[in-house]
Amino acid sequence: MPLRFLFLEPHFSGSHKAFAEGLKAHSRHDIDLLTLPGVNWKWRMRSSALHYAGVLCDLKGVDGLIVSNMVDLARLKGLVTDCPPTLVYMHESQLTYPPPKGSTVEVDLVMQEIFTVCAADRVVFNSSHHRELFINSLSPFLSRFPDVLPEGLEEAVAEKSRVIYPGCSLPKALPAVEEKQTAPPLIIWNHRWSYDKNFPAMLHVLEKVAAEGVPFQVALLGESAGGKAEAPFHQALKTLGDRVVHFGYCETAEVYRSWLTRGAIVVSSAVQENFGISVVEAMAYGCLPLLPSRLAYPEVLPEAFHGDHLYTSRQDAISKLCALLRGCAEQGTSVSALARHMMPHDWEHRIKTCDETLSSLIPPS
Repeated sequence: MPLRFLFLEPHFSGSHKAFAEGLKAHSRHDIDLLTLPGVNWKWRMRSSALHYAGVLCDLKGVDGLIVSNMVDLARLKGLVTDCPPTLVYMHESQLTYPPPKGSTVEVDLVMQEIFTVCAADRVVFNSSHHRELFINSLSPFLSRFPDVLPEGLEEAVAEKSRVIYPGCSLPKALPAVEEKQTAPPLIIWNHRWSYDKNFPAMLHVLEKVAAEGVPFQVALLGESAGGKAEAPFHQALKTLGDRVVHFGYCETAEVYRSWLTRGAIVVSSAVQENFGISVVEAMAYGCLPLLPSRLAYPEVLPEAFHGDHLYTSRQDAISKLCALLRGCAEQGTSVSALARHMMPHDWEHRIKTCDETLSSLIPPS
């Protein structure tokens, strides 16, 4: 029998929006989305509990609450009477996010996130990498306390948490390899234009490969919030010139997917990535990956492909990108195999685990 859930998402954009909409669309349960626009994220973390406390005045007939890590769940449960069982989905974490150079961790946001995890009945992380990093980061952070250190927190979080990869909207058929035979090969960058995706490092790699005379084109996709993070992309227009065949956000999913269909290689140089939906999407559409050998990438990429597609340094990235560009026309078998490996991440396959987890949240009547 379907259960009824409310999904509270105060930062309804990007992967948060995609996950909430995908879960609602595919779940056998009835899920109502209560959302706020994806802006002012720090204020969303600090104040959205007040907003939702006013909205959740009548929880009759609601079996459970799903919240993202942007909700201050401890405060919300203190403000709402007779709160049903709760599940928090951890897209990212202030505890584990690497701060930009010259900035400091905002302790109040980290503490709020820890309280949210403690207050939840179930905690779901989007990768094993993320779960292990979060749990292993608790003690170093809590050691800042001058006294009265909490005990057993790591064990409590480990016991109540599990990993469920986010569902993705992937093509139903394997990519047509002949569509990849573009000259020169097309490199795809399809990540946010933000500090943590570390585009300057990849720009250095692309500039070195261009200087060696290896032919390629590059599509610079992804959403930008403006500010300093945009500067390296404008620098790419100057240094890579007409190799840049697309610059900026794709306004429709169809246009975005058309670039993935044309792409030969997808690249990343991220310093923070807890799953990597954009890379999974690109591989499902037939792009060969070039990814750093860190974060969630070794977990998501099948081990048989680690040697040729994960890099350990900038020089390693340059060498492997040159090899991929020169040999991508002969990589049809790898293209098909990687796309096949990505298919289990489609919502059609992922939803069963999600629904079972939601059902197990509610005690039998």
